[in-house]
Amino acid sequence: MKLVLVVCSLVLNAPTFGQTKKANTMTTEQKKQLVSRFIYLLTTKQSDKFGEVISLNYKQHNPMVKQGLTGIQEGAKWFEVVFPDVQATIDAIVVEGDLVVARFTWSGTHKGELFGIPASNVKVTWTGTDWWRIENGKLAEHWDVVDWSGLIQQIKAKKTND
Repeated sequence: MKLVLVVCSLVLNAPTFGQTKKANTMTTEQKKQLVSRFIYLLTTKQSDKFGEVISLNYKQHNPMVKQGLTGIQEGAKWFEVVFPDVQATIDAIVVEGDLVVARFTWSGTHKGELFGIPASNVKVTWTGTDWWRIENGKLAEHWDVVDWSGLIQQIKAKKTND
């Protein structure tokens, strides 16, 4: 019985997903622009400017990318090598409280090693959905779901057909 009460207490007193301690004063449009600015910086190889939009203690929920601002900058440098001509289209973007969710279509030419697959020079397109939590006017936390399988299938299929 005590365990049930403890669990119920934890659940009832836990913050709702997406809530932060500090009120966020940004408008919905400003939050969308923040994500758009990040994507612009990423696709134009300006990771040195990520500090404009990403907090120093950026929390990345992706084991391939190190934590913090420097971690996401390193991840961007890797991405630039793999897909130097990467382009992104925001297919949909939704804001709820301090969360921004965006669905993307990405395209680029596979020019660097990706998961052990050497550069193939194959032009590919893939999709992904990213979630960010905003705190103090910057992107503070990130989750993503990327269609890596579909991307790799394209690379392998096109390489096989060449």
